[in-house]
Amino acid sequence: MPADLTVTTNIDSLKKVHSRSKRDQIVQAAIKVFLENGYKATSMNRVAQEAGVIKATIYSHFKDKEQLFIAIIEELTVKKIDLNYEDLDPIMALSPDQFIDLISSKFSVLMNDPQYHRLFRLMVGESERFPELATIYVKTVILRGMDLATQYFDHHPELRIEDSAAMAHICAGSFVSLMAWQQVLGGNKLRPLEASRVKNMLRALICER
Repeated sequence: MPADLTVTTNIDSLKKVHSRSKRDQIVQAAIKVFLENGYKATSMNRVAQEAGVIKATIYSHFKDKEQLFIAIIEELTVKKIDLNYEDLDPIMALSPDQFIDLISSKFSVLMNDPQYHRLFRLMVGESERFPELATIYVKTVILRGMDLATQYFDHHPELRIEDSAAMAHICAGSFVSLMAWQQVLGGNKLRPLEASRVKNMLRALICER
């Protein structure tokens, strides 16, 4: 490879790394500002100030406030549970016991994450004034998880699940409701219920029928 081409390639690589780093810097600042102030009270100027950049830099990565909020949701949910939705074959190949263990472990990450709890409160609290936020959350998080579980149950006819979408709802809803009343609403101080108990009952429902 010619020397000048090597230099150009290295410069391009550095630019991409810098761009990703700047984007991450903006997202982390936005998380802090959004979770502290809510959606309505958060301005792009405030995020820029927190990130230590000019507002034009934010708009070079995100076209508007809504797109920035989508990035926050992905950062606090999809990235934290670390599931590769682009390649589901390894998940489809899991045994039912392994699949239940997997979804339980992924939900447990969010159950024990205070940042996610604050995001959940924000979503519920502002969904009436900003229904588009709820739509973003449903598309970004809930439907992805529902589609994954539905596809898994369809892939395993030996489980004899007549309504795979309804069973996916039961699985996801069990953990989401557990997180909501135990962690967000403080039910763990009144009547603790461990996620492992929910997991065991789901295993009995799905694998031992």
